Amino acid sequence: MAQVEFARVLLLTHGVPAGGSGPGIEVVDVGPVDSGAAYSHVVLRRLPSLIDTAHVLVTQWDGFVRDAGAWRPEFLEWDYIGAPWPEQPAAWQVGNGGFSLRSQRLLQAGLDPLIIQEHPEDVMLCRIYRAALEAHHGLRFAPPALARQFAFENSRPPGLCFGFHGPYNLPQLLDEPTLQTWLAQLPDAFFRSRDARRLARALLARRMPRAAQQLVARRQAAGRTDPNTRLLGLAARLLRLVA
Repeated sequence: MAQVEFARVLLLTHGVPAGGSGPGIEVVDVGPVDSGAAYSHVVLRRLPSLIDTAHVLVTQWDGFVRDAGAWRPEFLEWDYIGAPWPEQPAAWQVGNGGFSLRSQRLLQAGLDPLIIQEHPEDVMLCRIYRAALEAHHGLRFAPPALARQFAFENSRPPGLCFGFHGPYNLPQLLDEPTLQTWLAQLPDAFFRSRDARRLARALLARRMPRAAQQLVARRQAAGRTDPNTRLLGLAARLLRLVA
C-alpha cells in the first residue's frame, strides 16, 4: 500500500475486528485458516465472491510489492502471473500463488467443479488442472520470462522486480530490527517449518545474527532440536562474536 494505490485492500483473516488492521484495509473474517488446505479452499472457493475488479493481487504475509517502478501494463494481459518455479519444465513454471496477479476469469474458473483437489491451490491451477482450464475457460498463464519480471521466490530476480514471495527472501528487503519484530509475532507452527530453517540461513548470509539466534531459539522451543537447527544456532553465536 505504500507504493500502490489499490481499488480496495482486503485482509482475509479470522478474529480481527473490523478496522483493527489500519486505515484503508477491509477486514474479511473467513473463519479459522489453520492449515495450508484451509487457505487453498479460501482462495479457490471464497475469494471470487469478494472481488469485483478485473484483477486481484494476492499476497501472503511473507511477500509484498518490492518496486512499483517495475510494474508493466503487460501483466494485465494474462489471467495468472506469479513467480516461476525453476525446477519445473518451462511449460509448467508459472507459478507461485503467494504473490500473484489473477484475473476475474481465473477466479471464476477456480469454482469449476472439475477442480476436485484444492491443495496446494497454485499447483492445482498452474499444473494439475492447467490444461483443462486453458481448454474449457480459455485462460492464459503468463510466460516465464515475463513472470520473472513480476516476482521472484526460489531464484534470484533478473533485475528490477515488482514483488516477491518467501520468508527466506525477507532479509534482502528488511533490516534486522524489523525482522526481529516480525519474528516475535509469528506462531510456533512457522518455526517448525522448512521455511524457518531457510530463513535462518538467509539471516546468517546477510549477517543478521541476532535475528538468527531469535529464530533458532523459537524453533527449538517449538520442538525442533535436530542437529541442523543446533548448527544454525552455533553459527549465529559465532557470527555475533566476530561481528
